[in-house]
Amino acid sequence: MATFTGLSLNQKLKIFQICSLIRHVETEISTRYSSGKMRCPVHLSIGQECVPATLSHFLNNRDFAVSTHRGHAHYIAKNGNLKKMIAEIYGKITGCSKGNGGSMHLIDKSVGFYGTSAIVGNSIPIGVGLSFNLAKSKNKNLSLQV
Repeated sequence: MATFTGLSLNQKLKIFQICSLIRHVETEISTRYSSGKMRCPVHLSIGQECVPATLSHFLNNRDFAVSTHRGHAHYIAKNGNLKKMIAEIYGKITGCSKGNGGSMHLIDKSVGFYGTSAIVGNSIPIGVGLSFNLAKSKNKNLSLQV
């Protein structure tokens, strides 16, 4: 079990709040999915909230992140716009990918979230390319495949 040593009580509470937000959003998506109004299948990250919430404490919008087909939690933790994510799931033009990507293809460069992919493992080369770009430009930011 993680102990979160070295973090203040406020930092731990922030991580818990993000975990709770992710779980609430995912539960709501699960509840509403059966209405048939969502643009595509959704792959939830219920039970996987802690890692992205903890990583959010160490990342900023200039760091790059890519994720798998279960990317809702990572997008939310990376400070993604919740309204845009929900709009994307419903296929609306106001979505973070303009309604084209759906649940498994989220992207929002404004927060350093460079995408999710429905193909398992497909985001790894994207993350490597982003890392190469950072290294080549001598940028000190991070690139993560989460």
